Amino acid sequence: MKTLRNNNLSHFSGQSLVEVALFLPILVILIAGVIEASQLVITQNRISNAARIASRFAANGGEDDGMGVVAMNAVTQTLPLTEDLWDIWSIRATTNSTGDGFSAFNVSHIYGISNTTAFGGVDWAAVQQETLDDVRRDENGDLLPAEFTSNVQLVGTLILHDVESILGIESLPGMAGINTIQGLSMMRMVGLGAIEQTDGCSGFPIAVSSGTRSTTSTEYPPADTFDYPDNPPAYEDFPNNVPGVPMDQAEEGYLYLILNGFGDGNFGWLAWNDGINPSSVTLADSLSWPGNGTDYQDHGDGGQPASPDNWPWVVRGFVEAGDPSDISMHIGDWVAASTGSINSNGVRTQLEEHIDLSRDLRLIIWDEYDGTGGNGRYRISGFAIFRLIGYKLDQGQGSDSWILAEFVRWDTSCGQVVEAP
Repeated sequence: MKTLRNNNLSHFSGQSLVEVALFLPILVILIAGVIEASQLVITQNRISNAARIASRFAANGGEDDGMGVVAMNAVTQTLPLTEDLWDIWSIRATTNSTGDGFSAFNVSHIYGISNTTAFGGVDWAAVQQETLDDVRRDENGDLLPAEFTSNVQLVGTLILHDVESILGIESLPGMAGINTIQGLSMMRMVGLGAIEQTDGCSGFPIAVSSGTRSTTSTEYPPADTFDYPDNPPAYEDFPNNVPGVPMDQAEEGYLYLILNGFGDGNFGWLAWNDGINPSSVTLADSLSWPGNGTDYQDHGDGGQPASPDNWPWVVRGFVEAGDPSDISMHIGDWVAASTGSINSNGVRTQLEEHIDLSRDLRLIIWDEYDGTGGNGRYRISGFAIFRLIGYKLDQGQGSDSWILAEFVRWDTSCGQVVEAP
């Protein structure tokens, strides 16, 4: 009987191993499929967002060259920027007098090397039809009267981006072809004149003084003074830091302890425009990834319209302090300061997320503070990429607050002023 029982157990064990061997490959494929589908959906959202940002830039007067860079800035740090993986077109069109066609539909290839899988298969007739359908119908899908759809000036962006597919997925919604994701955005011109011939920057609402110097071992904050992280790194963990170097000579790995003093400190918080009510809530919104410096939607925020000729509502995006016609952030522009309380759970949460994920953040370098005009303003002298290491926040705007940040590189990809020819 004992032998019979052992034989039966061996039989069942062997059967289980066979079942696992048969089912495991299917399970692995299912898991891989879920992961890949999720990644493709996330990438689709990023491409669509990049197309919208580039189109908004063009709708506000931006030129074709800037549109490509704006789109790339929107996906920096999230997608590879290799040119053979991208093809981007600008679209500039005008509807005809009856609103049922186009009197002009001009397309320019502005980025990439015509190497994406779906490059040769773009159906421009379908793009025109999709654009017309969007222009001619309201949010309920009803046709608009001809007077609202005739002679409308439109600008748009079409983006193709090749992605690697481990399972060879070809037909998810939004896919333009094998391994190619498409993003299309069309917008009406808002009536602004041409802006500077460089693309404007976006970033995060921390302005760092150009006079800041890299920290020394004696200036480095003791571990028990950090609000976050709980177990902060030591000064010795940054072997590439060279102490006492001015910001304009910063190199990768240099460490900067930037002190908050509101106007006279090494850094200040920003509000992007002087129309929105500065508070810990609006600051937390601007600190959240991927930033809202180009957000001009109506969120019902309190304050006054900063650019009433363009938007009759309060916007969260950048509008130059003192110049409501300028919504493209460049060197030499003035940015509104925020005087709202910084010691809030929302602000802390956003800072801690950036620290935990070791994100590269584009921050503004300022060289002059002007205390007039509402809450004050900082003048931009450049843009740089930093990685936040830790922080301490006190109540209000006191100088006991600081941010410890590691310099990554200067960023000259946007916001650079060029001389007119």
